[in-house]
Amino acid sequence: MAFFVYHRKSTQVIKVFNTHSSAKRSMTCMNRNAQSDEYAVAEEEYYAKNIVWRKKVKNLMTGEEVEIDSNTPRACDPSSELYWTM
Repeated sequence: MAFFVYHRKSTQVIKVFNTHSSAKRSMTCMNRNAQSDEYAVAEEEYYAKNIVWRKKVKNLMTGEEVEIDSNTPRACDPSSELYWTM
């Protein structure tokens, strides 16, 4: 079983841990360093079912709508210029 420390707003996984206690410790340190509550911990299955959602974006080249996961990096997002320049 894996535990993810993820960014709440972007839902991107920052770190992966084998134990809940080490993931929670890392999240606490990251939140303290950021001086906010930006990071959270979730078990792998819960993260996949409840945290990540599908979003629609417009393909930059063709203009058609495409569905991608909310945690898709910009380099893999067809609505970003970075995707088409690599």
